[in-house]
Amino acid sequence: MQTFSIKNRRDRTIIGNLDIVPDQRGLAFMLHGVGGFKEQPHLRVMAQSFSEHGYTVVNFDSTNGFGESDGGLETLSATGNYEDLGDVIAWAGTQSWYAEPFVLAGFSLGSLCMALYAEKHPEKVKALAPISTVVSGKHL
Repeated sequence: MQTFSIKNRRDRTIIGNLDIVPDQRGLAFMLHGVGGFKEQPHLRVMAQSFSEHGYTVVNFDSTNGFGESDGGLETLSATGNYEDLGDVIAWAGTQSWYAEPFVLAGFSLGSLCMALYAEKHPEKVKALAPISTVVSGKHL
């Protein structure tokens, strides 16, 4: 497993883990929920399952959370997490291991962001694994 660091559109640092598998069959992005971080046990189990099935896994701490990325919880928002997801996917698109369509897996608020991304970019998404999804509002 490798660690990566990128800047998001707001010039904040996003820290993530990257597990590139040999003979890659696909790509999966993962995102935690409010108060979560990339090394939580349930996310590690999900990442391991993807890796064991031939998927390169990108798992990152959103900004404004408890993880290693920049920002504090007082400025956490669904919009910010959604933008971080888009920025990580855009960065991944410049890497040799990038592949479409990819899988999106999230927990809680991370699932909401994944579902919104899939709704706006269905051609890029092979599958969606929303775990304990946050839902709110008449459109969700």
